Amino acid sequence: MKKLELTLLNIKCDGCVKSIKTAMEQYENIKEVNVVKETGVVTIVGEDLVNSSIISELTALGYPEAKKGFFSKIFS
Repeated sequence: MKKLELTLLNIKCDGCVKSIKTAMEQYENIKEVNVVKETGVVTIVGEDLVNSSIISELTALGYPEAKKGFFSKIFS
């Protein structure tokens, strides 16, 4: 099992949490999805996880990954 932890933007309500969980749980290789609304942290546990595919789908849903690094706060 692989664990992927992402920090996403725009998670503001329980509906956002449900949308993310529903989208990710449709994949057979994803076994568990945990979303912390207050911090925007999403933890995905499963087999053969492809980070870029998961990030692309979440971005398409309106939850892009928070940029990491020094300049992220200036440009986001």
